[in-house]
Amino acid sequence: MAVNRSLGVGMQTEISAATSALDQFSEDARAQAEAMGRVYQLLYCIENSIRELVESTLREALGPDRWWSDGVDNAIRRSAEKRQVDDQRARWHGPRGASLLAYVDFPQYGDIIVNQWVHFEPLLGDQAWVRAYFEELNRTRRALAHTGRLNEADVERMEVRVRDWLRVVG
Repeated sequence: MAVNRSLGVGMQTEISAATSALDQFSEDARAQAEAMGRVYQLLYCIENSIRELVESTLREALGPDRWWSDGVDNAIRRSAEKRQVDDQRARWHGPRGASLLAYVDFPQYGDIIVNQWVHFEPLLGDQAWVRAYFEELNRTRRALAHTGRLNEADVERMEVRVRDWLRVVG
């Protein structure tokens, strides 16, 4: 039997319904995944919080019919709309989310905020902080999104960054 030694996976042709697919991986691989689970929860919550803030702020400032067309740069809109169409073609897979912002790359949330600074300044206050925030948080996000492992300092930094965001936005 072939084995993927890095994750301790035995290459089996069939997994019974009674056996979890996760159980096919080594205990070490599952422990590593569990350790990153909490950080992923933070990422999930902060990214959705940012999405909600961006959309609600632009809807309030520009109106429900114009927030997307007038509040989001053309290149970002085109990219997001293309991704949405691609996802719609994959009928076997559920959509990323109801909002077109679900199809925007994480660093682009920062670009949208900076490009519409007049609407976000009263809440966020410091444009340089916003730029640095998205740049730094994106490093951690990329590692998690590509199933990388974070060291203890990176995990602590992520927690501090989430607390910073919550302190700023209330």
